Amino acid sequence: MCVKIRLTFYKGGLQMSPKRIVAYFPEWKVKDEYLNYSVEDIPWKLLTHINYAFAKIVEGKLHPIEEDLFYSNMEKIKEYKKEYRDVKVLISVGGWTDSGEFSDVALNEENRKKFAKSAFELINEFNLDGVDIDWEFPVSGGLPTNKARPEDKENFTLLLKTLRDVLKEENENYLLTIAAPASYTQIHNTEPDKYHIFLDFINLMTYDFHGIWDKYTNHHSPLYGNPKDPDEKSRERANCDFAVKEYLKFGIPPEKIVLGVPFYGKGWICEDDGHNGLFAKVKGIPYGIFDNEDHPSGSNPFFFIKGVIENDPNYIKFRDKYAKVPWLWNPKEKIMYSYDDEESILEKCNYVIKNNLGGIMFWEVTQDYPFKGHTLVKLIHQKFWEG
Repeated sequence: MCVKIRLTFYKGGLQMSPKRIVAYFPEWKVKDEYLNYSVEDIPWKLLTHINYAFAKIVEGKLHPIEEDLFYSNMEKIKEYKKEYRDVKVLISVGGWTDSGEFSDVALNEENRKKFAKSAFELINEFNLDGVDIDWEFPVSGGLPTNKARPEDKENFTLLLKTLRDVLKEENENYLLTIAAPASYTQIHNTEPDKYHIFLDFINLMTYDFHGIWDKYTNHHSPLYGNPKDPDEKSRERANCDFAVKEYLKFGIPPEKIVLGVPFYGKGWICEDDGHNGLFAKVKGIPYGIFDNEDHPSGSNPFFFIKGVIENDPNYIKFRDKYAKVPWLWNPKEKIMYSYDDEESILEKCNYVIKNNLGGIMFWEVTQDYPFKGHTLVKLIHQKFWEG
């Protein structure tokens, strides 16, 4: 097997290039109601890692969420891995919906070993390359039904240690990664200084800084804070740069940090105009194209924002010179959308290079533009592999 490696020199010293390009692939997006995105539609040649989302925890063991879909997809993935041998495929466990059992799994060594062995058995059975732990979140946060304990902070570290020990015993090349929180409180509910030694890299969830819970509109994935943000904590902490620097304070090597970017946008219905829709008072949430009637999320994929909303004459596009991200404002209906576009994605790629980070992760691959196309992934690939 031939692996292409390029060395890049700049002020910070010697850097291995190209960077990681990590795509989450949600299992449920293959369903009819999600427009039948399939394993075949994944841009394999543009990626370094694919995190298959998600598996859940059943009776303390790693288990598929929908077995029929899982086995069908795994058969296809098995064939694609033969062609794209350098692309690593990991099974991601948990996520927003299925993190409820992590606290029990991490509670003691017996439970941790049981879970770790089940993880090995699954990745070994399907010839996968590792496990990605997406516990949302230790100690507090996530769904109100999630089990949570103060000792989750230490037990999360112990869970990762046990996983590393079990995986290494079976195959030292197996990967272990996590999806890590970007909020100050949730970062400090874990022990990055202790757990990072067990991980190959860390995918930062540097998005959803703002959402349906907010009283005023804001960017949901700003690269930097905006000095005009009326909330001091938001202004200082709710941005990608703060999250990265917070993890660096724990002594994590920068090349282990993979910056997360969203392939979707967040929207709000406003009472006032704010600053052309930014920092406007929220009175409601618009429906996303995949929402049911009772639960508007305000979330829309990039392909819909780019292909439909940006082309709606009622919307005006603005760009925040501080946060380095765009937003859309409809003054007639008073609807604001925050999202990333081509320019802001390149800004974040440049940030990764400048700070010697490990690459870019995105949630998630099926939301790129055009539908079943690869506009943003191609930009990231070109910047890291060809730039």
